[in-house]
Amino acid sequence: MTMVENADNNSEIDIEAVYRQYALPLKKFIVSMCSDSDMADDIVSETFFRAIKNIDSFYGGNIFTWLCTIAKNIFFNHMKKKETQNVSLDAEEQAEPVSPKKTEDMVIQKMNSLELLKNMQSLGNEEREVIYLRIFADLSFGDIGEVLGKTENWARVTFFRSKDKLKRRMDNE
Repeated sequence: MTMVENADNNSEIDIEAVYRQYALPLKKFIVSMCSDSDMADDIVSETFFRAIKNIDSFYGGNIFTWLCTIAKNIFFNHMKKKETQNVSLDAEEQAEPVSPKKTEDMVIQKMNSLELLKNMQSLGNEEREVIYLRIFADLSFGDIGEVLGKTENWARVTFFRSKDKLKRRMDNE
């Protein structure tokens, strides 16, 4: 058992227990953003490294929400770096050819995902978090309620209302 001291609230956190409990839901959450399991593994590792390094900045509350915030920041920083790098022509030439049908399916899937994510930005913070945690992190309503400091029933109602809002917005477009 590896205990890490949180100096701000004079408590110790069992980082191994936190890792065992949240590594998989965190990976699912990250995969929902990047669709790359290997990248998600790297981000989970980096997230826990930063969490241990910066444990003094954790002021209590839900540790999973804190880990998700760290992971999102790592992902966004990675995407910014990726945008600034140029892909060499050699790397593009080495990629295996993709059939037109597969390309079309990938484009449609990406457009649907982008449309969903774009519409999710119009939701409130809590509504968006409930959707992310339910769909992308595959958490139960009870777990979502616990993560957000609400009840299971609140999480269930918020999810279904948010889902209906998204459907209406997407149908109107």
